Amino acid sequence: MVSKSNFRPVPSAAFAGANDEAIRCVVMRGGTSRGLFFHEEDLPTDPALRDRAIMGAVGAPDPRHVDGLGGGDMLLSKVAIVARSPRADADVECEFANITPGKDRPTYGTNCGNLVGAVALFAVEEGLVEANSEAPTVRVLNRNSDGLTEVRLAEVDEDCRASFRLAGMPETGTRVDLAFIEPVGAVQCELMPTGNARDTVQLDHGQSVDISVVDAGALYVFVKAADLGLTATESGNDLASNPAIFDQLEQLRATAARRIGIINESDDATLVSPDVPKLAIIGPPITYCCDASSSEVVSDSIDLVGRIISSQKYHKAFAVTGAIATAAAASIAGSVVHEAVGGGSADGSIEVRIGHPSGVLACEVETRTVSGKHSIASATIKRTARRVSQGTVFIPTHR
Repeated sequence: MVSKSNFRPVPSAAFAGANDEAIRCVVMRGGTSRGLFFHEEDLPTDPALRDRAIMGAVGAPDPRHVDGLGGGDMLLSKVAIVARSPRADADVECEFANITPGKDRPTYGTNCGNLVGAVALFAVEEGLVEANSEAPTVRVLNRNSDGLTEVRLAEVDEDCRASFRLAGMPETGTRVDLAFIEPVGAVQCELMPTGNARDTVQLDHGQSVDISVVDAGALYVFVKAADLGLTATESGNDLASNPAIFDQLEQLRATAARRIGIINESDDATLVSPDVPKLAIIGPPITYCCDASSSEVVSDSIDLVGRIISSQKYHKAFAVTGAIATAAAASIAGSVVHEAVGGGSADGSIEVRIGHPSGVLACEVETRTVSGKHSIASATIKRTARRVSQGTVFIPTHR
């Protein structure tokens, strides 16, 4: 692991504007996402001032993020705020801020499953937790969802770093095994917030489409690709060239959000709750090529294909929270995801291999029955994490 260096703040006037604020910052990659990591104690306690600092560090609201450390992409412009936890069942707490390019404020409503592993690595490297072994386990409490994740860091040596490569990533990193404990109810406190495994929504042009709404890891609306004339192997360019599809997907998402009480009117969804719920297009296994490479994913290596839409934008990989929701939905008899994977038993342990734009992501869930209701005891996923840089970010005070 990279040892925490002695941090010496550089006077902002030396390298930036005389009135710029200097805040220590670490850039971490977790899974297929990248984010700016801050110690909570270094940020303003006032929420409005904290948001201004976060947006300034990223370089938002300019969609290019050219004047900050963001990547001009919702996967590359996240923020994690980390602190020791006073709770007995957690070592550290984190809060994730999502910055969608072009938006004028961060959103906090969801977890970031990819970056949870990086939070654990950050906590060890920064001395927030004591590493009692070569392969420590860090208990991370996510304040966004009040969810607990047990993160086991693999023994760190050169062989370990070289032996585990994540689909869609050109470099290796520290392997992190994520166990999301009781991930049901990130938003609505129910695995099936509508009370049904499957619901029907009528689109504006009159077509009826079946959806499944599942809250595990994060709140997701699932729709069969075939019902929209798709295969769920479309690239971002394919979908971007068909704005009518985005309109239909937003209608489905908005109707689900209204039915479960997140918004009062469907027309308010894009403005009031743009990223909750998220939406996933799914379909049965099919051979396809990854978006960013010529590598082929063959149908017999996956259980289904999927594409995620978040904040009305195409997700260039597959969110870890989305994988949890997908695997959970696959365990629900009658859901559109259960149908896509070919049905089967929902008892005990179920693993779902998802073919997505960057490769294959596998998630295993342990199911159980609580008070007569089907539920999810835990969800496990393997990722990697790596410290990319550390130092000072200068934030213009006029932001």
